[in-house]
Amino acid sequence: MLSRILACCATLCATGLTACSDDAAPPPRARTVRVVTVQSQLIGQAFSQTGEVQPRYQIPMSFRLDGKIVFRIENGTSVKAGDVLASVDKIPSSINVSSASAQVDVAKSDVGLAELTAARNWELFSKDAISRAQLQQGDANLHAAKSKLEAASAALDSARQSLSYTDLRADRDGIVSGVSASVGQVVTSGQTVMTLSSNAELDAVFDIPEQLWNENLNDPEIQIRLLSDPTKTATGKVREVTPSADATTRTYRVRVTLQNPVQGFPMGAAVSGKVILSPTRLFEVPSSAMIRLGQDQAVFVYVPQSKTVHARAVKIERYAGRSMFVSDGLGDGDLVATAGVTKLRDGEAVTVEKDDRL
Repeated sequence: MLSRILACCATLCATGLTACSDDAAPPPRARTVRVVTVQSQLIGQAFSQTGEVQPRYQIPMSFRLDGKIVFRIENGTSVKAGDVLASVDKIPSSINVSSASAQVDVAKSDVGLAELTAARNWELFSKDAISRAQLQQGDANLHAAKSKLEAASAALDSARQSLSYTDLRADRDGIVSGVSASVGQVVTSGQTVMTLSSNAELDAVFDIPEQLWNENLNDPEIQIRLLSDPTKTATGKVREVTPSADATTRTYRVRVTLQNPVQGFPMGAAVSGKVILSPTRLFEVPSSAMIRLGQDQAVFVYVPQSKTVHARAVKIERYAGRSMFVSDGLGDGDLVATAGVTKLRDGEAVTVEKDDRL
């Protein structure tokens, strides 16, 4: 009887163990995480400012003689080198030319007469008809006549030069950017009549805050974009920075020379300038990848060979939007986990899918 009871118990135990084995849970499936492949980039702090296109050279134009303006082109006119910008009354200068020309004619006649006299004197002297003193006097008169002719010719050249000064001509290509005298006005020599702005070299002019003024602006390349048409761009280099701030705005004026401006950069146009300050090689990573590793900031890096993730301490330089920029702790090509990182464990086996946010 006892042996029969033991046999039944053994059968029940075997059945129970078989049932327990069949009900055991399957091994846990590997967690799926999103990863992004990181590459270092030369990234710096971007700074943008609006400014204005101005000519590098603005030349005040003036006449070299006094006179009454009888012609003047309008403000904003494009001119070529040699074009007439304005004119003063030519009558006084023309009279001077005529008078000087007449003086030259008189001097030429005097020279001719003196030459004949000198030649006759030599003939008479050879016949002992006149004294040596009379001969020398004739030669002196000829020399004086020639000197007077030279002086009269120089005066004629000067008068003609003054006549040419009645036309104010452009000495280079450019645009008339300002006028300060009108037709009918009497001006003096050296008085500014208009301003000619050369369009051969253009500057983008910005007023910047002290924070940016303290940076080294001589090295970085500045991207210039036309506000009215952002497709038109140029690059520039800082040419000049004022050493002192404006008394009212407390800003510093910076002139940036446009190195390759297109035709659509007119003087006076509004532009935006963008500069990258202190560029360094950084890795851009979604901010969701960041975890804490003790006192350090860290990310999980996926290792394809072992199909596991491992926490790695990193140095975060700064944040921008939904991204963080890592300066140390990562290498080109690293696979960084970007989602669900708070549930991961160091060394955990995972499956991955690509994160397309970067």
